[in-house]
Amino acid sequence: MTDEAIEVSISASRFMETTDSIHHAGIKQFGKSYKQRSHTALISAFFKLIDQQCVSTLLEIGAFQAEISRRFVAEAPARQALAVEANPYNYKKFKQSLNDAGVLYHHAAVLNRDGPCDLQLHTTEIDSQNGYIRGNNSLLTSDARPETRNETIPGITLDSLVAEYVATHAFHEPSVKHPALWIDVEGALDLVIKGGSHTLKDSLMVFAEVETQRLWNNQAIFPEIASLMNELGFFPYLRDCEYEPEQFNVIFANRELINQAVFQQVATEFYQSLEQAS
Repeated sequence: MTDEAIEVSISASRFMETTDSIHHAGIKQFGKSYKQRSHTALISAFFKLIDQQCVSTLLEIGAFQAEISRRFVAEAPARQALAVEANPYNYKKFKQSLNDAGVLYHHAAVLNRDGPCDLQLHTTEIDSQNGYIRGNNSLLTSDARPETRNETIPGITLDSLVAEYVATHAFHEPSVKHPALWIDVEGALDLVIKGGSHTLKDSLMVFAEVETQRLWNNQAIFPEIASLMNELGFFPYLRDCEYEPEQFNVIFANRELINQAVFQQVATEFYQSLEQAS
């Protein structure tokens, strides 16, 4: 795999077939520790690409405490990170520290329309004790997560969000400075994509959590997500197996904007690091 050229027109099924064989072999050889190793390697690849393609703008959707945005702005000067968090309790807790870190931190759910929407806020006893600070609330209901209540919050599309910050000169126009995106929205990824076509078409890559099984009601799973992303010019590039088999993280790359030599080299290094897992 390390010597094969990246396939910018690869189908979702072919991508899964190829990566399944690699990750299943790794899990068989190294055990469960390989799953976390693959996740660490994927994050490393993401930041290598950011550095080597001179990415200066980042959008983090479903940010929680925005660790990716913090790292992004800390590692190089003159970078802009816009992190978006739907949970109002998370937002209140982390807002000041993120402002101090130089991260733009915005309270809203990012979806396929502008206007108020309902977040499924977990209401277990532990959640109550923790002040409802939690990183995995969703806009979608789940039969496996019945202890929730509707929390009405602001909603906005990705395109409207970016336009708002561009208009105030707080964030660069994506067509000028092609951003990278990090999206972790607990099953609602298709809603982000459908409301962000203009922004995404001008983005270099998207790191996203996806599922192969419907963990939330009415969610889109990986083949459907890959189809939506393909329509916007993206192909699935690398993935981990952090929560194999039902969930993983994937980097989608914009076939029109990437430097193929850079992406090829980073892919080679990614697979070599997995072969050396211990």
